[in-house]
Amino acid sequence: MAIDAQETLALADMLRIKPSPGDAERLSNDMSSVLDYAKLLGEVDVRDVDPMGVGFAGYAELREDVPGPSLAPEDLEMLSAGKYDPQLRAFVTKPIFG
Repeated sequence: MAIDAQETLALADMLRIKPSPGDAERLSNDMSSVLDYAKLLGEVDVRDVDPMGVGFAGYAELREDVPGPSLAPEDLEMLSAGKYDPQLRAFVTKPIFG
């Protein structure tokens, strides 16, 4: 199912993003591919598949949850994408979309 540039831009407007013309074309192609794949999945015969089946019939043995030492927020900061704010007690990152 082909998604044209006009539909892509209408969806982008609803999502409050402003793709460049080149990005809009790429997004149109990507969304069309996703919809084509969803259509393909709809053609799979699943009549004999148990909808509530699981990948294994056993029981997963879980270990006891034992608290251990953790890193200080200042040490975690070098691993994160943001800066640690001690007043918020949280990491603050830059917004992804303006």
